[in-house]
Formats: sequence, structure tokens, C-alpha cells
Amino acid sequence: MTYYYVVDETNQVLTGPIELPVTPGIGVQVPGNVIELTQLLPEAEPGYVWVWRDGKASQLIDLRNRFVYRKDNGTYVYWTELGPLPDYLTAKVRPSTYYFWKDDDWVLDIEAERAGQAAQADVDRDAHLREVVIRVAPLQYAYDLGEATGDQLALLQAWKRYALNLARIEQQVGYPALIEWPTAPAKSVASPTV
Repeated sequence: MTYYYVVDETNQVLTGPIELPVTPGIGVQVPGNVIELTQLLPEAEPGYVWVWRDGKASQLIDLRNRFVYRKDNGTYVYWTELGPLPDYLTAKVRPSTYYFWKDDDWVLDIEAERAGQAAQADVDRDAHLREVVIRVAPLQYAYDLGEATGDQLALLQAWKRYALNLARIEQQVGYPALIEWPTAPAKSVASPTV
């Protein structure tokens, strides 16, 4: 006879084979958490475990203690059960929010990805433009008052050119997936020596 422990009462997972000790004068005593089989079970297939169900040993897929993903929105669920996943779940992680489930796999929604990248580019560009406003204001005031130095005028022009280049990122060939961001000018000019 071959013996296996039932290590998980809920799922009836088998582990073994094990050897039970022979007690002198009594023989082998089989504990309540041990199953006695007539033959040795082969090694379980990768990703599967042996379980005791309906009076027989069978293999079930083991996806316990891991994250699985909803097919409708890609959110994760911590899975604790044996056996195949329900139809609304998959073991495949959703690559990004721009993918949807179709024909047993995640499929890229190219238009949604492009729209998302364009929206992010707008946010990034606007952050750069806010810096332009902060840097240009004092230079523009100096110019308006006729107090700008030559270096300040050059820096004012550089910041304005930078702002125009930021406004033109949509014209780049790879936009919005690939953006070559313009380089910001130096933040200040050296103070003139007196």
C-alpha cells in the first residue's frame, strides 16, 4: 500500500508518498489525515497538484496564492482556490490600461493608447509651459521698462523660442508615442559685475 497525507482539508490536496511507522504488536496505524492508495501516484504535472475528490485521486490546476486578473477591466484578484479559473478571470496580466480582453488574450486598443499618450503629452507640455511663464515674466518686465541687459534680452528670446517649440510637439513624426522634448534654456544670466 501507498500512503499520502491530505495536507489541505478544504481542497483535499495530497502530498507524499509517505511511510507510516509500524507499531510493534499493532502494525501500521493510518491517521485520519492519510489516504491509502493501491498504487504510487506519478509526479503531478507542472502547475498541478494531486487532490482527493469523490473517492479518487485526480490532478487539478493550482493557481492558489497568486494574483489573477478580471477580463472586463484588468484589476487583480487574489486567488485561493484549486481548479480552473472562472470565465471572467485570467492568469494573464493586463499589459496596460489600453488593452481589452478578446479571443483569450489582451488586445491593444491603438486609438485609446494614442489618446492616452496625447493627453499625457499635454499634461507634460503644460508643466513645461508653466515654468516658461515663471522664467519669462521678470525678463519681460525688464524689457518693458527698458532696463533689460543684452544677456537678459537673449535669455528672453531663448525662453520664448523654447515655448514655441513646446507648442509644436504635435508636429513631430512620432507624436504622441515618441516625443523629442526641446531643451530648456539656462534658468538665469550671470549677474553683471560692477
